[in-house]
Amino acid sequence: MSDRSEQPHLPAGVLFESAFIHAAIGMALVAPDGRWLRVNRSVCEITGYTEEELMCRRFQDITHPDDLDLDLENVRRLLCGEASTYQMEKRYFHKNGTIVWVLLSVSLVSDEEQKPLFFISQIQDITARKESEEKLNFASAEIRHLRDGLLKVCAWTKRIEVEGRWVPIEEFLSEYLHLRLTHGMSEEAVKLFGQEKR
Repeated sequence: MSDRSEQPHLPAGVLFESAFIHAAIGMALVAPDGRWLRVNRSVCEITGYTEEELMCRRFQDITHPDDLDLDLENVRRLLCGEASTYQMEKRYFHKNGTIVWVLLSVSLVSDEEQKPLFFISQIQDITARKESEEKLNFASAEIRHLRDGLLKVCAWTKRIEVEGRWVPIEEFLSEYLHLRLTHGMSEEAVKLFGQEKR
């Protein structure tokens, strides 16, 4: 068993830098006004932008407009001290124009006088999960639509359930489908055979 004292001691700054750069999820330092200060490789892969390109932008510039108000409200709450962290699902515009869904977790770093310095943002790409949820929701809606469109028929009493009450099949055909049928023969057939008998 190795002695802890024999393990190399790494300065906290080196540990943070290594964890920041090599994190499997997106890591970013963001200024209070939304400017990107530092991003790791994962953020670049998620958004499609290089680090240099992101440095010239703010997070507001690539956030979907439908998600921006909630994001800015969460930022305001952090800056006012109403919350210490926030997490939300939001959409970014990828550099190629496609939509990328992310799970964003944000915390605020302040100085000793509680002046906001920067946000630490963790960004996870959840696009595949959101697409699966959308497909599942669509399938569920289709199943509900089919289920609602099915007629309940009782073969024993020869009745059909319509709007919560059971009606005879003949009534359903005539009142709801406006069909006039005779036993085994349509009206047209009756007229045809009636003419032949004359």
